Amino acid sequence: MPFNHCWGCGADNPAGLRLKSIWSADDPEVAIARFHPRTEHMAGPRHILNGGIIATILDCHGVCTSVADAYRREGREIGRGDTIWFATGSLDVTYRAPAPIDAAVELQARVIERADRKTVVDSTLVAADDVCARAVVTAVRVPPWWLRA
Repeated sequence: MPFNHCWGCGADNPAGLRLKSIWSADDPEVAIARFHPRTEHMAGPRHILNGGIIATILDCHGVCTSVADAYRREGREIGRGDTIWFATGSLDVTYRAPAPIDAAVELQARVIERADRKTVVDSTLVAADDVCARAVVTAVRVPPWWLRA
């Protein structure tokens, strides 16, 4: 997505995490992303992924899933025509287990509610087949100029 400077998912932010969400080949209703933690992403214990990083990537994955879903509902490829973008309206994260920092984690997201200007997404962070965190992301559609402001 051009003009995305988000620290979590922005391809145009060289210092960011650059999380990239895609539709699953196994289930077209599920978006997935993989994140490879680095040592600077540690929590207090050096072997655990920081909770703020977890919240960020769950949030970004939910918002990006909302964007992709809106493009798909309009029958367009992402980035074609007028820009579609969403911003976080709310983020409710539940931490269930520590996420290790020494292996990739997978994010899975599914749209659970749609309206004209709002999408609600259920996102999970999975490490070694364990659900470590879950988030409900309410994403609100913003005008096309918002991303370029």
